[in-house]
Amino acid sequence: MSDPSDLTKPKILDLIQTEHAELERTLSELSEEQMTRPVEDGWSVKDILAHLSVWETRMVEWIEQSLRGEVPQRPAPGMTWDDMDRLNEQTYLLYKDKPLSEVLSDLDTTYRRALEVVSGLEEKDLLDAQRFAWRQGAPLWHMVAANTWEHYREHHEAINRWLTEEV
Repeated sequence: MSDPSDLTKPKILDLIQTEHAELERTLSELSEEQMTRPVEDGWSVKDILAHLSVWETRMVEWIEQSLRGEVPQRPAPGMTWDDMDRLNEQTYLLYKDKPLSEVLSDLDTTYRRALEVVSGLEEKDLLDAQRFAWRQGAPLWHMVAANTWEHYREHHEAINRWLTEEV
């Protein structure tokens, strides 16, 4: 995670773009066959990309709800953070048969949408720990980081480890 003392909206946007570009660089080195082969816990790169896209979509929805004065149901309606593995498994089952081309298109769309939504926020929306009461003293940028640059890095590193083992 970034040092919060030097975090600004431009720095947040730079982190999102930089880590996404690193992920894209790695993806550009993979063949379609490599992207659909199991990599991590039975998931393929394609499955990981669908997972990233779904979490970005959730984050965008949470931000939009927050800006309307609503309290998002996180991580999903009727679920708690203790249900994370179950939620991720549901996502996997929902998208595992989706064609790679559609998953890649979805990832591009959700990335651009996430970047657009974060770009549209005021800096205080991101950095002020009291801005959204439902965040209980945690600034919004924590949620943005967890669903963008930190998430990209986490899975990018896993894909790179797998690639290194492949060679």
